[in-house]
Amino acid sequence: MGNTDSIPVVSQTKSFVQWVGGNAEGALVTQKNFAYKNTFPVISQIASAGYAIGGEPGKALDLQKKFADDLDDVIDSIPVAGHVKGGLHYALGDNKKGDEAMKSASRSTGVALGGIGGLAVGGPVGAVSGGIAGGAAMDGIITGSAKLINGKKAKPHGYVAMGHDLASAIKGETKITAKQGLHMALVPVSDGLAGYSAAKIAAKPLGLKVPNGEKPGISNVVSKGYRPIVGHELAAKMKNPASNNLAKGNRVGSLESPMNNRGNLVQPKKSLEPFSSDRGKGTGSEMKTIDNHAPIPILKLK
Repeated sequence: MGNTDSIPVVSQTKSFVQWVGGNAEGALVTQKNFAYKNTFPVISQIASAGYAIGGEPGKALDLQKKFADDLDDVIDSIPVAGHVKGGLHYALGDNKKGDEAMKSASRSTGVALGGIGGLAVGGPVGAVSGGIAGGAAMDGIITGSAKLINGKKAKPHGYVAMGHDLASAIKGETKITAKQGLHMALVPVSDGLAGYSAAKIAAKPLGLKVPNGEKPGISNVVSKGYRPIVGHELAAKMKNPASNNLAKGNRVGSLESPMNNRGNLVQPKKSLEPFSSDRGKGTGSEMKTIDNHAPIPILKLK
């Protein structure tokens, strides 16, 4: 919520990039914005409380107004809710805010649908890629629609706008600032995470499956009882290639039958041999074996 100066970690990363780039003053301004003009939830309220306690109620109120404006933007970006909000703005004659809400909500819808479609095709990685692709597709649709309605006055949107900025920078017409560069890097990251989150929420109710027929995620590995090869097991596998599951196509380094030998104790493949054809003779004990396990002494009764 808010701009990049308000987001923990992101703000500090931005300051570091500015400082490394020789813009120490800009780095300081970014951190001042984070500390005193932060509209991120909780942090914003703490800062406003500090202003109020320090005898600056005006600054406290201004910060909460900015927080409310940013919250308004967040609502715009929620599919359906943003569309409803945009319709209300249109009904009230505020076409500018109506357009902003509709564009934001439509773009978020594209990211979510792209993530869900990507999950069905390529699992979690597909969901991330689909989210980015969905956002880019909606940016193209929004930009194209704006050009049809407003002609040359239309402004490019999202990835299209970033493409224009990069092209201008390559030609030497403009320069990409640290703030712009960070924004360009964060947009696809944000789209990918949003697409994955939407797909994760929708996967269970929609019953989505990846191409190999298994449900997405890593839960299928756990449910099958796979476990990593560790310790003496790994050493044994390396010494005995014939029994190496990796050579048999188990690429995730797991044992398909981790309880092979132990399982034979419960359901032995070989039946136990009788003690002797003559049970009544002999004393002492004999050594018998069960499959690969160590010899087990078996006493004979007189």
